[in-house]
Amino acid sequence: ALASVIALGLSVGLFWKLRRQVDYKLVLIQAAIYVSVSTVTISLSGGFDIDLLALVFGLFLICLSLYYLFLSKAVAVRPGPVTALVCGVGAGFFGGLFGVGGPLSAVYFLAASKSKESYVANLQMLFVISNTVNTIVRVRYGVYTLALVPLSLVGIVGINLGKLAGLRILDRIDIEGMKRIVYIFIGVSGVLTLAGHL
Repeated sequence: ALASVIALGLSVGLFWKLRRQVDYKLVLIQAAIYVSVSTVTISLSGGFDIDLLALVFGLFLICLSLYYLFLSKAVAVRPGPVTALVCGVGAGFFGGLFGVGGPLSAVYFLAASKSKESYVANLQMLFVISNTVNTIVRVRYGVYTLALVPLSLVGIVGINLGKLAGLRILDRIDIEGMKRIVYIFIGVSGVLTLAGHL
């Protein structure tokens, strides 16, 4: 819940800055799938073995990262209805459970976006929609409470300081360099997810 609110504090600003680069049709289809699945997942999450799912998800992210870093030339992800559905369902499921739907969404938008700016804009618009809806659902179920507001504000300040550095890097890298950075961070997300649930 905390991760979603902090991410929302970043996504709103990035989306607004890059709003002219958004492919709205692409994002809205993905957002509809993501939000539908994540909303159901949040409501059912009390019945899941979260630690087991976190271990599986962490391993999956590590394997996904290694695959794209070393084998992606052999098999390319092609944007289309099946890819959108698979990535949207997976992102919504894990986003609902752990607030970490970004890696699978990143895979889809890397394949479907026409430029690095469009990739960032599309991903941030998805995060604005999904994190807003998920936060409302978490408030309704008592997962996000007033006690988390001060931590959220500190996190929002920190993540926006990081954004300033990230935007400078974005101007200096090409799309292939950005893909490598994204895939490395997907792997790091997997390692952190595993470490948090071992």
